[in-house]
Order: sequence, then structure tokens, then C-alpha cells
Amino acid sequence: KYPQGAEKMLIKAVTGVEVPSGKLPVTVGVVVQNVGSVAAIAEVFETGLPLVERIVTVSGHGLRRPANLIVPVGTKLRDLLAFCDGVTADAAEVIVGGPMMGQAVANLDAPVLKGTTGVVVLQKDEMRQEQTWACIHCGRCLDACPVFLNPSMLGDLARVRRYDEMAEAHLADCMLCGSCAYVCPSNIPLAQLFQASKAALRRQLATVQ
Repeated sequence: KYPQGAEKMLIKAVTGVEVPSGKLPVTVGVVVQNVGSVAAIAEVFETGLPLVERIVTVSGHGLRRPANLIVPVGTKLRDLLAFCDGVTADAAEVIVGGPMMGQAVANLDAPVLKGTTGVVVLQKDEMRQEQTWACIHCGRCLDACPVFLNPSMLGDLARVRRYDEMAEAHLADCMLCGSCAYVCPSNIPLAQLFQASKAALRRQLATVQ
């Protein structure tokens, strides 16, 4: 069940151990590494070369020829799309990452980074509706949240910038998986609100220090 690949979810599923709120996996004796990182570490020891290439999945209905590519870090997104025979006539948005947790990019000269794993091209009819409505407190987001937060309440706090209260409500546990936004009948961009709130909290912390 999505987002089963998330670190804390994976630990719970494989070991039965739950990582406490606000804690890191190492506190329960577990370290999680993805296959790509492990392979890159092995290559460093075998060849002495740093991470200079990345396997990137380029996909989506807005792409003419989806592919898994090994590309140099720094490759422009437009070059990736061109290698895949370009985008379709109704392609509307390019997302770096996955369709749920990825970030839309407007500048196709943006490079592939060492953390880039995928690029998705969406067609116009697949894009999120721009219109939003007030929260109706239906509770769907609570049922969808894999870490048992209250996205409805956190969303209300985010809109009035009460970031300290969001921190007390365990915003740090949010993995920005987008499940809450996906099920929201009011089309509220909850994951975007939480991402912005996390950034605001980091700025506050940096100012205090």
C-alpha cells in the first residue's frame, strides 16, 4: 500500500518495529538505504569515481517514448525529453520525481541531480484542478494519512501560518506523500501547504540559532 517504500513504513512492514514520532530509524537499530545509493557506494570503492551518473525513469502519458536511462548528473531535462522523442501535443506539465511526491518544473534547462530518480510528463487532462473549496471536515485525509496525523487541522494551521502549533502537532512526521491531497474532495493542496510550512519552520530555527 502506498507509500510502502517510505522509510518508516518499510521498517514497520519488514521488522514490525515502529519508529517513534520525531525519532530516526537508527534509534531502533535500523538503517535504510535504497538500492541506487548502495550501488553508487560500491562503484566508488571499485572504480574510485564519485557519483557521476544516475538511472532516471522518464515516463508519463505526455511522453512519446518512455525509457529507463543512465544519464550524467547535470544533464538538462529538455535533453532527456528529446532523447525520448519529445512530448505529445497535449503534454502540459513536467514533474521531477513521482506523480505523488514530485515537483513541477517550468524550466527545462534544470539539470538532473544526484537525487533525481524520475521525470514524469503529464497530459492536460491529468493535471490537478486549480479551483479549491473550503475544507468540509469529511475525515478522508485522516484515514489516508500513513502516519496518523490530522491533515485537516494541519491545513487550517498552515493557512494562518501558525507553524509552532503545527510543530506541536507532529508536522515533522509528515513524509509529504500526498495521500491527503489525493483524497481531498475540496482539492486542497495539503502536501504543498505542509512542504511550505516545513520550510518556514526551518527558517525560524535558523534565525533563532
